[in-house]
Amino acid sequence: MRIIIDTDPAMGTLGGDPEDSFAIMLALNSPEVEVEGVTIVQGNVPAEKGYSNAHHLLRLLDREEVPLRRGCLRPISAARKTQNTWLEQRAGSKQITEMVEPSGPEADAVSFLIDSVLANPGEISLVTIGPLTNVATAMQRAAEFAGALGQIIMMGGTAACAGNISPAAEFNYWQDPEAADIVFRSGADLTMVGLDVCHQTHLRPKQVEDCAKGGTDLGQFVFKATAPWFKIMAAGSGSEALHLYDSLAMAVAIDPSLVTLEESFVEMEIGSGPAQGMSVSHHLPFQRAIFGHPETNAKVALQVDVERFDALFRSRVLDWIAGA
Repeated sequence: MRIIIDTDPAMGTLGGDPEDSFAIMLALNSPEVEVEGVTIVQGNVPAEKGYSNAHHLLRLLDREEVPLRRGCLRPISAARKTQNTWLEQRAGSKQITEMVEPSGPEADAVSFLIDSVLANPGEISLVTIGPLTNVATAMQRAAEFAGALGQIIMMGGTAACAGNISPAAEFNYWQDPEAADIVFRSGADLTMVGLDVCHQTHLRPKQVEDCAKGGTDLGQFVFKATAPWFKIMAAGSGSEALHLYDSLAMAVAIDPSLVTLEESFVEMEIGSGPAQGMSVSHHLPFQRAIFGHPETNAKVALQVDVERFDALFRSRVLDWIAGA
């Protein structure tokens, strides 16, 4: 399977959610997938920081040959004041990676997405583990883009549970509701891996500490970069454990049998009220009948085999970090 990873990696920005980088590691250490590129989008951190964090990670992994492109710096709608304020507040967060400025094509992720997909119709799938701004912008620029994709496996949304940035919304869709709406209306082959299954996954501080004992540069970096986020999680939720949101989405791209998928019609709340960014999933047939949605536009994950996922993550990510 050929994939491009669209991501907003914060591992390297202290106090940012570091989990995207675990998903990148999982992909790069999985023989089932060939990573055609990594594209960076605004989200957990500004795209300028995300690009620098990904650049550092690829160097540590000795995978600098993987194309890296920086994409959209802000949500599609300039009216998203709260979301833009979120980015502005994180612009001053401390970096433990060197800030790197892309040049020329490296600063144009959207063109990279369009060119890669249109040159290989039906062959390249996207694993999106950040807001969907880059992908939606590609769909707007090239009408044939959505139809030329293999599929899109998205970490985002909720099917039947509360949100994690607000009671209604999951962060990736909340950060750019218009982009998510464009993607769900695109006709592309979509799989939504949302909070319903992601919240059943966990990574604990001791697991990262054990990896760091191997003494590798990668292990030391991961330990230092994740420590503040573990503390933020403990203060906010009472548990230091992180949910492996993005890694689960990547795992589903590698092995869809890890989750139970149901056909659904998903629509987005793109208003400006308290439910902005909410994904509404009509995965029960009677719901689609009542609300006039006989068609479906996505598969949504409702159950996950946590044991099998944990084993995959341990063997391909934690052991790699530890230098095993």
